[in-house]
Amino acid sequence: MAEQLAQKNPAQEDPVQESLVQESTVRSEAYLDIVWRQFKKNRFAYISLWLLLPTFLIAILASALVSNQPFIFFDGDEVLFPWLRFIFNPEEPVDFFFNMAMLGLIPWAVAAVWTNRAWRRRGMPGRRRALLVSAEYLAVIVAFSILFLIPGVRPTNKYAARSFHVDQFRSNGEKWGIFPPVRFGAGEPDIESQFQPPFYRKPETSSAGLAAYKDINDGDLHLLGTDNIGRDVLARMVYGTRISMSVGFVAVSIYMTIGLIVGAIAGYFGGVTDMLISRVIEVVLLFPAFFLILILVAMLGQSIYLIMIVIGITRWPTIARLIRGEVLKQRSIDYTYAARALGASDFRVIFRHILPNSLSPAMVAAPFGVASAIILEASLSLLGFGVRPPTPTWGVLLQLALGNYSYWWLIVIPSVAIFCTVTIFNLVGSGLRDAMDPRLRI
Repeated sequence: MAEQLAQKNPAQEDPVQESLVQESTVRSEAYLDIVWRQFKKNRFAYISLWLLLPTFLIAILASALVSNQPFIFFDGDEVLFPWLRFIFNPEEPVDFFFNMAMLGLIPWAVAAVWTNRAWRRRGMPGRRRALLVSAEYLAVIVAFSILFLIPGVRPTNKYAARSFHVDQFRSNGEKWGIFPPVRFGAGEPDIESQFQPPFYRKPETSSAGLAAYKDINDGDLHLLGTDNIGRDVLARMVYGTRISMSVGFVAVSIYMTIGLIVGAIAGYFGGVTDMLISRVIEVVLLFPAFFLILILVAMLGQSIYLIMIVIGITRWPTIARLIRGEVLKQRSIDYTYAARALGASDFRVIFRHILPNSLSPAMVAAPFGVASAIILEASLSLLGFGVRPPTPTWGVLLQLALGNYSYWWLIVIPSVAIFCTVTIFNLVGSGLRDAMDPRLRI
């Protein structure tokens, strides 16, 4: 009997010891790992997160999916590469950065595979590897953008005024090229195909009189129809994804940066500093972004950058108030006193220790902010105060159907795109909120 008692594990007899062992096991799991585990339990949020991937890919690969410029064109005895010159000289400045993201996708993927294997051999956690790989992609985009903005490095588009699909149609097979899946430009008009419904195709004919009638697009299928001047709706929807993503992410990045810095300073120093910043926050909250944009557009003209900046400078108080509250709580915890006792400066204590532990509210607010910015841009474009025509956006397509609801495809298609995109971001934000709430952890 004595031998059996001696062989028993003390932790099995002591429930307090057993609970301490379990608690230490839970604490060994990183906070972001806990959040990710909880997030995956929300099926709708998890599926929505994966649905963001094709949305981003459509925005990045838009020029490869939709363009009237061929990848390669056999012009008699000469071989041309018009598409490469086109992506360096797009119609919209926003497209340039997306094209650089597309251009850097393959080099980044190769480098990511190699570096990920090297980091895994060193025992680096998967979460940190994912963050570093994402940072590599951003670095590639920035490097390509800077490189091809240098005069002399960026190739000029000497084929801008040439219609290659018309040349191919008229050459009777002597000239031909390899085009993207959709052979229409986002801004390519066709006066003979105004307001045509989905699945419209020009009639094929060998008549000389009607040959010119179908020169513009050689009878290609308009899968989602055309707009008021015959531009392909699918092409404008794909490029409109870039505008929506740009407005959402740039605007959120602006007000997140301002809100994080201002909120951290107010919460850390308190006193008069906190009072003054709080009063400024209350004043800025009085300015509605929508009406402020209307006023500035009337004064300065329509611009996508104006919309981004105004959203950014009017929405930061919300983030600042959330971060202020978190910093007020974090600054009274022992690790903050320990950092001060070790001689750390206020700047280091705020941005190295406190702020990284106060980001949860901002991370939850970011997806909702992107969705809100997309809706605001679409609303402004619908009213005619958004981006400058002929920039393709979802709101501009909606505007074309105002006053004549028989053009149902110009109402339904952009509306479905806006609804789906906004719903995806809202579901991701809701999932993050629940995952970061300790009361909902199971």
